[in-house]
Amino acid sequence: MLRSAFTRTIKMAGAASIAVFAAGCVTVSTPAPTDALAVADAAVADAISADASQYDAADLAKAQRKITRAHDYVAQGDYADAHDLADEAALDARLAATRARSTKAARAAASVQASIRALDDEIARTPK
Repeated sequence: MLRSAFTRTIKMAGAASIAVFAAGCVTVSTPAPTDALAVADAAVADAISADASQYDAADLAKAQRKITRAHDYVAQGDYADAHDLADEAALDARLAATRARSTKAARAAASVQASIRALDDEIARTPK
């Protein structure tokens, strides 16, 4: 009786070992990062429309290089690296777009301030 219990325990341990080994052999595949690529592509397009090539060309170029590499990684089946690069590209593109818009807004504000000063000077010169 003790021997049959021991044999049963050994068989269960062996079955458990085989199950753990089989589970370890199963690879969990990373899905293609289509959403991350779409977001990054849209962010790059937005940066281009915000004139980032004129106001923050370095960050825009960095984003474009990263999104190109991300697409290459997808073609090679390296979805994890593609996802990471797509996220980085989206952030770089948003930074470029934000800097471009900020620079344009600052220039527009400076232009308005200059116009206000010119009007104030004109008012001061006008006899009352």
